[in-house]
Amino acid sequence: MDRFITRLRDYRIILLFAIAKLVVHLVTATNYGLHRDAYLYLAQAQHPEWGYFSTPPLLAFIIRIHTFLWGDSVLAVRLLPALAGTAGIFLVGWLIRHLRGGALAQVTGMTAYLLSPAFLRPAALLQPVVFNHLFWLLAAVVILRLIQKQDPRMLLWMIPVLGLGWLNKYSIIFYGFALLAALVISRHRQLLWSKYTLLTLAGGLLLILPNLVWQYRHHWPVVTHMSELQQTQLGNVLLRDFLPAQVVMHLPALPVWAGGLIWLIGAREHRHYRVYAWAFGFTLLLIILLKGKFYYTIAAYTMLVVFGGLAWERWINRSHVTFAFAVLGFIVVTGMVALPYSLPVYKPARMAEFCRRQIGGPMEVMLKWEDGKVHELPQDYADMVGWDELGRIVWDFFETLPDSVRSGIVVYGENYGIAGALLYHRPDPSYPPVFSFADAFMQWAPRTPRGEYFMYSGWSDRLPQYFGELELVGRVEDPWFRESGVPVYYGTGPTPKLRADWEEAWQETAGLITPGAALP
Repeated sequence: MDRFITRLRDYRIILLFAIAKLVVHLVTATNYGLHRDAYLYLAQAQHPEWGYFSTPPLLAFIIRIHTFLWGDSVLAVRLLPALAGTAGIFLVGWLIRHLRGGALAQVTGMTAYLLSPAFLRPAALLQPVVFNHLFWLLAAVVILRLIQKQDPRMLLWMIPVLGLGWLNKYSIIFYGFALLAALVISRHRQLLWSKYTLLTLAGGLLLILPNLVWQYRHHWPVVTHMSELQQTQLGNVLLRDFLPAQVVMHLPALPVWAGGLIWLIGAREHRHYRVYAWAFGFTLLLIILLKGKFYYTIAAYTMLVVFGGLAWERWINRSHVTFAFAVLGFIVVTGMVALPYSLPVYKPARMAEFCRRQIGGPMEVMLKWEDGKVHELPQDYADMVGWDELGRIVWDFFETLPDSVRSGIVVYGENYGIAGALLYHRPDPSYPPVFSFADAFMQWAPRTPRGEYFMYSGWSDRLPQYFGELELVGRVEDPWFRESGVPVYYGTGPTPKLRADWEEAWQETAGLITPGAALP
């Protein structure tokens, strides 16, 4: 018992920050609805496979277990990324303490991590991103232990870290290459010349083999997905936007991560860990060359925050304690200013009013969407409203239909957000499934729609050609919704063109994800 109390006392700062991290996410968890991506991942969890069109399988597997234990309410769903974020801040604190950082180092580093928008918002969204941050950090921990122990057997810990990281988000390969390149050019390169490097590679390949086999059998859909991203989103990424975003997304933590980078490059005390500075540089360079989105680099800053806490503690001890208040004051003040961008603390109307005042200023980059244009809400926020209204329009109308119609109706969503939201907001599991040829939904779309009645949500100029009679049921009128104005139609008397186009879409999908499935 005494040992437990001693441990609790030693870790009191770390535990307090971890609890604070969890609380801020739970307090704001229900201010908005779920994000469009969350609906996709919840749908994937109902169809377990070793891979999906745009994502690996791990998150769907975790969601399946999590929702079995806690349900799928908005609060329960948001609890999952909040726990991952909490684990991240705990690891940051543990690393600082492990590197002999005192209370000031822990408070500085963990405050920066707690209030940085780049670490706050991902932990509020059910996406692979926050788990990706955790796996990148765990990879950095393995390298830390490798350097400290000078024992190549430590590399074996990379098998579960990088293997599971790959099964969560393929982009972990960027940090894996960056760490490898950093080790190769460092004085620790000799640690790589051992059988354990080959064993690590073999073990990692074995762990991800089921996903690789799935990718091969489905004609490498990840390549198709990346090609689509390049054409529709990544082409809008400009270097002049990318570099300022690196500062803005970590603005409260700027003196800490920048201090950590300077310390790693210039200080002799931690020169053994200079690999993290090199790894950061290589990661940044890779993402720039590949024209990745600005937030792809977020996790590379974590170790800089760790060493930044250590650096400021050393610098302040050599100068004056007032510098500590200056640094912490900057983090807290800028963190509070940026908080509305970091967490959904304001309702949409108030948030839009707040954002309008930021247009033209340095925070404008936070309002730029994937289309390259500036909007009144951050894109993630606009993706978290309107879905429940869409669900009510569809299912309220469905409930007015006679049983003879309800038993033979097909419900279709134009994109994965619409399809996933309609699936999630079904009042009863006995209601019909929702189909789509978007993203992972294509993997379980039927070849032939079995029904004479259709409910279609989305924009399509072909709808009049598909049905003998077409009725507009309603539109989502929420002005803050990213898909504001999206219509819902009820169609009867499906035409041969509908059947032909559905077959064509199925054939295209089959040829895309299953080689040889398409008819000659």
